[in-house]
Amino acid sequence: MKTVLKAAIFSVLFLSGGNLAAQVSPVRLGVRLGGGMSVNKGINKILVPEDYYSNYNFKDKWQLTPTVGVFAQYHVTGSIIGVEGGFNYWQKASRLVYNDNKGLDYKVTPRYNYIGVSALLKIYPWRKGFNISIGGRAGANLNGKGISYGSNQEDSKFANYHFATVAETERLMKEKLTGQPDIALGGGFGYEMGAHWAVDFRYFYGVNPTIKTETNDYNWAEHSTHSQNIELCVSYLFNL
Repeated sequence: MKTVLKAAIFSVLFLSGGNLAAQVSPVRLGVRLGGGMSVNKGINKILVPEDYYSNYNFKDKWQLTPTVGVFAQYHVTGSIIGVEGGFNYWQKASRLVYNDNKGLDYKVTPRYNYIGVSALLKIYPWRKGFNISIGGRAGANLNGKGISYGSNQEDSKFANYHFATVAETERLMKEKLTGQPDIALGGGFGYEMGAHWAVDFRYFYGVNPTIKTETNDYNWAEHSTHSQNIELCVSYLFNL
């Protein structure tokens, strides 16, 4: 009889513990890994601020960028509203391509690294799973001189123009075009699968200029440039 009683008590405790373990805590910690694309329009207005000449064109090209982060999320099961805050690393990058009727071409590629914080309000229309996020992030620029330059300006056909070397032009750009901190607003949508996995698609728009033009002798002018980032991320959440 005692053996049966002990077995029954053990079974009740085991099942109770299993149910408790299966419950999803409203507070969860997560890690996020993802990537996307970024562009930073307006650099052409820095390099050629006025109509000095014609028969040329600029083109902005999106660049691939990574992002990783750790975050905390609060969402009570069955609630419409949740919040998320985190510590993140991300990149902003772009490529400006120039070419003209003389055959000159060059590429200017700013690629900046950031570490900062994010905060998002999350809305769950069906109280779980699918969610819409609205918020922003702010970060410090880790490599303000992160701009690169490539060109065919050293070809012999341009010898009469006395262009500087590619290396010297890049050095001057690093010195006079400085990457700034990032403050961005954005949001997107995501889906949480079960208790642990989530996928998010988000867009961020930089509200402050990405590049500051320092005083120079090369006719480069100050112009407001704003970044755009599109990111797709996968997250794993841990119950507390």
